[in-house]
Amino acid sequence: MTITLPQVSALVVASLCASLSSASAQPAEPTALLRDWATANSACRGGHGDDPATQDACARRETIDARLKGAGWCYGRPGDPGYRRTWQRCSAGR
Repeated sequence: MTITLPQVSALVVASLCASLSSASAQPAEPTALLRDWATANSACRGGHGDDPATQDACARRETIDARLKGAGWCYGRPGDPGYRRTWQRCSAGR
């Protein structure tokens, strides 16, 4: 079987389109990370500042925060008051 240049070109274009399509798809909601962040946030905010368990919870929250941001999630929008902030997919420019 001989493959012609137009066939190779078509395969390359199809492959690139498939790659771009999957790369631009929104990532699935990181349910476990969001749940773990909420748990750590509650322990961090509700604990005593000098308690090592509180400090551990705050450190865990910051680690999860970084992972969520790395996955394309943002905590609220610029200008939102703290009580209105929620995790959501980042929009363009954020």
